[in-house]
Amino acid sequence: MKVLFAAWEMDPYFKVGGLGDVVRSLPNALSQLGVDVRVIMPFYKSLKLEGSLKKRVAKTEVLYGKKLQKVIIYKVINSLAKVPVYLVQNKKYLDVATSQETFAFFDKAVVDIIKNKVINFIPDIIHCHDHHTGLIPFLIKNSNLKVKSVLTLHNLAYQGFSPVDVLAKLSINRSDMRLSKWEINSRKLNFLLEGIIHADIVTTVSPTYSKEILKEMYGMGLEDVLRDYRHKLYGILNGIDIDYNYLLHFKHVPFPFLEPDEKDRAMKHYPVAEGKKLNKQFLQQQLGLKNDETIPLFAFIGRFDAKQKGIDILHKMIRRYALKNEQYQFVILGTGDPDWEERFDWLYNFYPESVSCNFVFDTKLAQIIYAAADFILIPSKFEPCGLIQMLAMAFGTLPIAHKVGGLTDSIKNRVNGYLFPEYSAKKLFETMEKAVKIWQKDKINHFKMIKAAMKEDFSWRRSAGEYLDLYKKLIAR
Repeated sequence: MKVLFAAWEMDPYFKVGGLGDVVRSLPNALSQLGVDVRVIMPFYKSLKLEGSLKKRVAKTEVLYGKKLQKVIIYKVINSLAKVPVYLVQNKKYLDVATSQETFAFFDKAVVDIIKNKVINFIPDIIHCHDHHTGLIPFLIKNSNLKVKSVLTLHNLAYQGFSPVDVLAKLSINRSDMRLSKWEINSRKLNFLLEGIIHADIVTTVSPTYSKEILKEMYGMGLEDVLRDYRHKLYGILNGIDIDYNYLLHFKHVPFPFLEPDEKDRAMKHYPVAEGKKLNKQFLQQQLGLKNDETIPLFAFIGRFDAKQKGIDILHKMIRRYALKNEQYQFVILGTGDPDWEERFDWLYNFYPESVSCNFVFDTKLAQIIYAAADFILIPSKFEPCGLIQMLAMAFGTLPIAHKVGGLTDSIKNRVNGYLFPEYSAKKLFETMEKAVKIWQKDKINHFKMIKAAMKEDFSWRRSAGEYLDLYKKLIAR
């Protein structure tokens, strides 16, 4: 079976968000299951190619806007992203990811490369990701190619809009597209909407999210279309690349307590309880928090985005409930909305021994926080999948999360973490109080939960197996 992943980002070459992690890890896991999988993405000027083997493999021309555009294709291989990656280079449209026209051109180029057999790889399935590759399923059908298409929706909040005039540049007649009334009236093309309509299969990054997006609250305006095509909608929970995400960076943790793999046998590892205690003391000292192991330490790692990540109820909970007697400690790590950064900084100024705010992207500090915190807070308003809870559990840090999306699928309440059902600061705090009570007075049950969390299988191999089953069903049609 041959599968081509089409995406606008892939770690380690170019990474903006979690999609880059998925496009690195899932193809690797599929490859280990015997799938011949490759990735194709734009060759941006800012691509990081250090440590990669790069080879020019082909050149072609792509008709776009009545002009032939020169395209060069490179093939790269990296020890971290182990599958072959095709980089599509065009100086005019693909140097920088600045607009939807970048992705319109890229989508056209990908289909032309397959149609004209420019590279020595003709896929059975092309697996598209988010709105950036949303036009590929239609272009595949419009070219009469015998290639099946899968579209994965990572976050419906990002849909990708472009003037309808882009269709002419793609040599597409508007009459061939099933444009929605909204698209016709607004004269804007919704790339993600077109992908949902024309893909053979649509997946989301968790089973619960696939159900939630059929409702107005989570559908982001696409719920009606998604209900129409629910027969081809599937939810598969994302995984984490265990080696890449934490064992590779475990050197940052001062007192490691996970079981070492072969390459880390020389490292000293502590029992879980002792390791977490020592890391907590280290973090408290490093960040200027009161050095007291009896104070529960809560962490938040994420984007400062009130529309999704729940920092509004997090801030309200800390300000209104948690710091009355300074019996809790909070470590905040992330960047985003400057207004929210300022509000959290205000909390730090008033409670410097109880609140630590770190407005940076710091992988090293994140690893230490995962290892040191007693609990990690994930108060997201909506969460298609979420990776924070999986990483935290791998480090024996119990998540306290809003019961939505992939958080529902990965966290079992009072088994490997805690879930609160209502999006409010009060419910978040009430759940924290319950967790702290068990942490303080029922150590046996608390460590039983830690053990369950650390034993969870969130590997990409599990997710890849589900995708492989889906691919087989699609090819058999």
